[in-house]
Amino acid sequence: MGRATDSKSDQVAYLKNRIRLLSYMINALESDSAGPEDLNKLLGMLDDLEIKVKRFCDDWEEGLGTK
Repeated sequence: MGRATDSKSDQVAYLKNRIRLLSYMINALESDSAGPEDLNKLLGMLDDLEIKVKRFCDDWEEGLGTK
């Protein structure tokens, strides 16, 4: 999922970019051509994002990512 981010501002920017990408993908879905594989791809991306959010949350609670 890209390079490691170690500052709070980089982490927030990372999250914004990933959410923007998800938004583009969802907006590009067409009801007549979208299939289960498209939804599974979105679910995978959401799972990856959840992992990153939890990791960043842990960093922030531990005082990391404050550079």
